Amino acid sequence: MLPTSGIVRIHWAIVLLAVIGAISVTWYVRTKDLNFLQPEGIDLSADRENTNIATGTASVQPTLSGDPESQPPVPEESVRPVEPKVTPITEEDLGDLDAAPGLKSYQDFARNHPADRLFELSSALRSKGHFQRALLAIERVVDTCAPDAKLLTEAGLGISALTPTLPRWNVDPAAEIPLNLILSLARPAPDSLKKTLVDLALTIRESSGDQIEIIPVVKSSETPGASPDGPVALWFSPVDNDEVTSSVITTRLASNPDQAYSTLALALFKAIRSSLGGHGYPPAIELEFDGPNLLKTQITRLMWRDFAHSLTTATRGTPEIAGGDDENFSEEN
Repeated sequence: MLPTSGIVRIHWAIVLLAVIGAISVTWYVRTKDLNFLQPEGIDLSADRENTNIATGTASVQPTLSGDPESQPPVPEESVRPVEPKVTPITEEDLGDLDAAPGLKSYQDFARNHPADRLFELSSALRSKGHFQRALLAIERVVDTCAPDAKLLTEAGLGISALTPTLPRWNVDPAAEIPLNLILSLARPAPDSLKKTLVDLALTIRESSGDQIEIIPVVKSSETPGASPDGPVALWFSPVDNDEVTSSVITTRLASNPDQAYSTLALALFKAIRSSLGGHGYPPAIELEFDGPNLLKTQITRLMWRDFAHSLTTATRGTPEIAGGDDENFSEEN
């Protein structure tokens, strides 16, 4: 029996165990329903799609709960692309607008700037009413810049739009450079083919800005056994020197006059650009233009002039491109 009076001492070990037990029971009761491994609002569920391939164990990925629309929006400024800085065209870039432009105008600008800047320059010139200069700026994309199909197509469309609205570069018939356009075949030439040659001559004259007078010449013979669809030959020559010729083009023509016109125009374009390419002009590349449009938009007035000069200044055989002073145009014409 325990004594009924006096001081009763409890062993310290019993007291310690009682305190630890009280704390443990209280912790368990208060925290048994809590999950310390899962933050509030996030479902950490392991499924078949989220399996760690290396260990074969489930890889737990957080799944956001709640409406995605409730997430804070990303500031518009942080997703807006940075627009490239555009350098405006200066008065120096425009040149002396009071002076008459030359066929070589903006050539130095084209050599020192990308082709896109020439379109900006052309737009600036159009806004000031200098449409002839605007056309010259676009022409530099064709005859000075490195060839690029997209840019050449855009330049061709710009040339097609501006050219009909402007006077011809040369307004003096006496200043035209005469050239023969010779078609040779081993059979009598039908009237439709003669008309095709005349149409080509007119196309070249207009494309050159009336700098070149093209005289169509047909040389035909009645060779025995000649095929009615046999090849034809085509070349340029000065009117006063038939010993000087351009490259001779040989091709076969369709019976349809429109197809024959397009075929000859394409052949002439390739031959002329090949000749010019050997004298500093960029090489021609494939474009989605037919032959007539290539003659009209992918040989500039400067190139036509240099091609004609190369024939008239040569002495014999295949000509060289001749240099020369630039000729000016008055926008008042």
